[in-house]
This record gives sequence, structure tokens and C-alpha cells, in this order.
Amino acid sequence: MEMKELQQVVNPIYTTAKGTVLMLAGARDKDAIALLPYLDIREIQRGNDAVPAEIQKCYMIGQKARYELHNKASLESGKPNIVDLPSGYSPRGFRIAAAGKKYFGFDLPIVIDAMKPATDKTMTEEQRALAEYHAVDATNYQSMKAALGDAKGELCIVTEGLLGYLSEPELISLCQAVHHLLSEYGGCWITADCSILQIYTLTFATVLKGDAAAFLSQMKGLASNMADVDFYKNSMFLNGTDGAIRFLNEQGFNVKTESVDRYIPDIPGVDTDMMRELREAYRVMEVFTMTVEKKTKKAIDKDLPFAVESSCVNGVFTAFVQGRMDTITAPELLNKFQEAGDGIKEIRIDVSRMAYVSSAGLRVLLMMYKSLEDKSRFKMTGVSEEVREIMEITGFDQFLL
Repeated sequence: MEMKELQQVVNPIYTTAKGTVLMLAGARDKDAIALLPYLDIREIQRGNDAVPAEIQKCYMIGQKARYELHNKASLESGKPNIVDLPSGYSPRGFRIAAAGKKYFGFDLPIVIDAMKPATDKTMTEEQRALAEYHAVDATNYQSMKAALGDAKGELCIVTEGLLGYLSEPELISLCQAVHHLLSEYGGCWITADCSILQIYTLTFATVLKGDAAAFLSQMKGLASNMADVDFYKNSMFLNGTDGAIRFLNEQGFNVKTESVDRYIPDIPGVDTDMMRELREAYRVMEVFTMTVEKKTKKAIDKDLPFAVESSCVNGVFTAFVQGRMDTITAPELLNKFQEAGDGIKEIRIDVSRMAYVSSAGLRVLLMMYKSLEDKSRFKMTGVSEEVREIMEITGFDQFLL
């Protein structure tokens, strides 16, 4: 496989991000409309065409509302640097750069590889001077620190649509990385992710005059069908707003919450009365703003650089994995495995120097495990307590250990 194909296999959730730009274009966002011709969204477009018009309209309204509330909240933060984590295929960089702010779009390599040339063709020269796109792993402080380069001034890190995809260990690692960035640069972290399901279900219930609970069930089913990860199964979602705040406090953040309704602008195609009803419905939803009071006392230790050494002799594939195996690095192990060819009867992986494994890394290990006819011939050695805990929390231990 080409590296792009490997990235798609390892990180399947990236496809859900393509729906964002399509929905925003449908909601008459001029920047999204400009981007569309330069992004390959044919598969998403075909699926969208099969959806009834009234359902499409609700998705467009919900998408536009959540997009605009994150735009307004980040710009009103007053910070000179806006870090979009993740940037996805959204046109937020256009809006932030047009406002004279420095924009950093962080996402998976497969997303950034598409967005860089697309924005080069569609942004003005002034916008391009202020907007940067970088491939990072959101749980890795070092990768984000490197991407920020010589950024000056405080950060506003804005997170839209990411938190529901993360396992508990990934969420904790993300919080640690963001905490260290804010400790170093100052600033804030803004997200309304805890309200993302609500923003759609309340939109459907308000526009179609239906049962919000039924729409919520449909939304969860749709999300589960779009990617092979468990959604909303971490501490930001399992115990309501109060539980999310407690979790964030435990991670070292001060949390301020505010109703999202004042951040929602008029949406094209929605009449005044309906817009008023939507804002009234949205009042129950909250945007979180997190800050860090004290400088981090202990810097994050640098992980060993990622490396994979492998061989395949007489049908036995052997690999030594060092460092973090995450969304950026996991395709390398899969590539080594596929290069070994067919006829592999046994797999032995030494992870004694593996510092961390994300869901992308676990997905690669599971693919390798499933490739064996005799599953008992999959062996992992040197599993640290940290890696074992991640596997146990995510349930992968029952297959891989």
C-alpha cells in the first residue's frame, strides 16, 4: 500500500471530517464553498445525496452552529495564536487569518496533505502568511510544540469534534499535552464538544418538531457506523457536565462554562422565528473554557524517537518497536508488516521500549493479530505497565496479551 492508503486504514475516522466542509458549503459558508473543488469528497457526497432534504438541512444547521460558536469563542479569547486541534477539512483558517490572528491547523497527516494545497489555492496572500497546517498527534506534546515553532504570545487552543473519539488513556494524554502547552505559552483551551450531540438532536427536534431522544439515538447510530471506534466513552461524556468538569479539574485545569446560545449567529436559510427557537433550545448547551493557573513544575520527558526494526524468516515476523506508536507513527509498523509479504504464520513483537500506544497503534496490532490463522502465535513481549493499562482500559488486552 501507498502511505496515504496506510494512513486511511490506521486512522479511519478522518473520513467523518470530510462531512464538515460539505455541510458548511451547504449552509452557504463562502470559505467552505471555495475549498470544495480542491478536496476529494465524492464518497461523502454520494452518501449525502441519499439523505432526505429536510434531514440534510438539519445537519447543515447543526454543523454551521457548532462551527461558528467555536470561531466566535476563539476570536473573542483575544489570544494572538489560535490552535485548531483538530483542524479537519474546515475553513476555520480562512476566518482566523482574515481577523489578523495567527492560525495553526493541527491534524492527521492525511488531512494536512489535502488541506495544505487546497488552502494554497484558495486563501489570499495575506491569509496564507498567517495560516499554517501541521501534521501532529494530539496526544503528543512534543509534536505540537515542534509544530508551533517560534510562536510568540498566548494560545487559544480550540477543539471541535475530537473528544468523543478518544479512549480514556488518549483523553488523559491529550489533557496532559494541552496543559503543558498552556503552562508554557499561557492562554486557554476552548471546546463545546460535550454539547455536540445535543446541538444536532436539538436542531432536529426544533426544526422537525420531533422527539429529541429519538434523534439522539439516531445520531449515535450514525456516528458508530462512520468509524470503527467507540464514541463518547470517556470521562468527558459518561457523567454529564459536572463529571466532565471534575475530570478536567483533576487534570489541572480551571473550568469556566457558558451557554452557547450567544455565540450562534444567524444562519443562512433559517428564518428569524426559527433562529429564535434554535437559540432558545441551545441555551442548555455549554462551551468550556479551560485555563492553567500555575507553571508546570515538571517538564514532560521526551519519549524515545519512534523506530521499528523488523525481519521475516521462515514465516515468522519479528519486530522491535520503540517510542510512541500513535496516529503519526503507527502506519510505519503496518508498512513493515505488509512489506514482509504473505505466508506469515507467527508474529513476535518486542514492545519493551514502547512508551505509548494510541487507538491507531492498537488498530494496527489488531490487524496483524487477525491476519494469523492460528491466533495463539501472536506474541507481544516486554509490555510495560503503562501500555498494559491502556490495553486493559480499551479491551484490547483480551486479544493481544
